Amino acid sequence: MTRARKPGARVRLTHLGAAGWEITDGQTTILVDPYLSRLRYRARFGLMDTPELSGDTRRVFGPDDDLVCDTAAVDARITRADFILHSHSHFNHTLDMPHIARKTGATVIGTESTTNLARAGGVPDAQILTVHGGEDYEFGALSIKVIPSLHSALNGKHYYDGRVVARDFRGPRRMDNDVEGGTLAYMLRLAGYRILWFGSMNYLEREIQGLRPDVALIAAARQRLEIHDYTGRLMRALDRPRLVFATHWDEQSLPYGAPQDARLREADVFVKEVKAASPRTRVVVARHFEPHFLEPKRG
Repeated sequence: MTRARKPGARVRLTHLGAAGWEITDGQTTILVDPYLSRLRYRARFGLMDTPELSGDTRRVFGPDDDLVCDTAAVDARITRADFILHSHSHFNHTLDMPHIARKTGATVIGTESTTNLARAGGVPDAQILTVHGGEDYEFGALSIKVIPSLHSALNGKHYYDGRVVARDFRGPRRMDNDVEGGTLAYMLRLAGYRILWFGSMNYLEREIQGLRPDVALIAAARQRLEIHDYTGRLMRALDRPRLVFATHWDEQSLPYGAPQDARLREADVFVKEVKAASPRTRVVVARHFEPHFLEPKRG
């Protein structure tokens, strides 16, 4: 349950890695695509093997292996949540969600596939809200606009996955049954700010025109290059927001603290794309667990 709005609240945004963020005004805490397990894996459709890293002795997961949440990694960083929002149901977006929801009592919001995974993971129905895209829900201090979207064009545009997670799915989670289940974006209205978040490197231009967010969290990995004028079209459609955070930029299968030099170089190219389309926009490539603050709005 959200609380009454606190006047002049300071909003904190903390990057969790991959597409994940914690967003809070000190009273209401929202997690988006929280994925902290960062599994090491062998190749599957649309993904490459985890890069070799000296001293990385973690278990390697293959297509037929049961995927297991790293509860210790999650518990070390996640202590509370009121809402958990998901862009789509792939494991690197939803694997940790059932544990977090059971632990915190948070409301899970996502597609039918995502919420069926929540049920399979033991999340009570009372904590689950299934959305289609187009909903605009009020939760007191917070409102959430659900935006129809598209998944990244993986594997040189050969990616397509029209499957959904069945209502009677009970597991196990495996890469060979890892289902997208449709993709959404979300706009949060919190403490007077409009915060738009994407969990994948694609979008429906007609669905985002006129949103005019104050802050945009934009998925920035190299798969964006499969999309025509990805960054320029997006910035123009959003009326050039004043603040952009790059998200989903890192090599998400490496452990926290591992070098991310190659991915940071790619993210720097994204920064240049944003500045070319919107010179006055401030662009931040947020590091893992680095907090960023939006100062209280006046008036």
